Amino acid sequence: MKRAPLAVLAAVLFALSCAEPYPSVSGGWEYASTLTFPGDFDLSPGQPYVCTYRAVLTLGQSNGTFSGTYDSLSVGCNSGGTTSGFNGTVMDGELSKSGIVSFEFDTPNWLSVGSLHGDSMGGVVTDSVNGLPGMELASGTWSACQGRVCK
Repeated sequence: MKRAPLAVLAAVLFALSCAEPYPSVSGGWEYASTLTFPGDFDLSPGQPYVCTYRAVLTLGQSNGTFSGTYDSLSVGCNSGGTTSGFNGTVMDGELSKSGIVSFEFDTPNWLSVGSLHGDSMGGVVTDSVNGLPGMELASGTWSACQGRVCK
């Protein structure tokens, strides 16, 4: 009679020891993204309006969720000029055990979704912007590398 509880306990401990851990996103990341804006933002004659963003992310993680900050965000657009020095919050970060990652900046509607591969991650980024017909979607790609600029 005492063997059944011990066998169950042993099975549970074995299952827990085999559980796949979450990969880590904790630490510092060099983030870069490029967004192409909707057609009503185009420069003349028909040149798409494109902006590049760079920032340093500092992330902390608890299992499949993470959050943190972005610092020194700079923005450069093909319309000319660069602005920099923006800081804020990385929020709503989610990470699957298979490395699917998603997070937002505290700027409304800025969403980065992609996959993690060791010390690099990347994917697609979207941002809702106020265009001529109302809210529209700017989209592009993003990448981040831990402790270094991605190549």
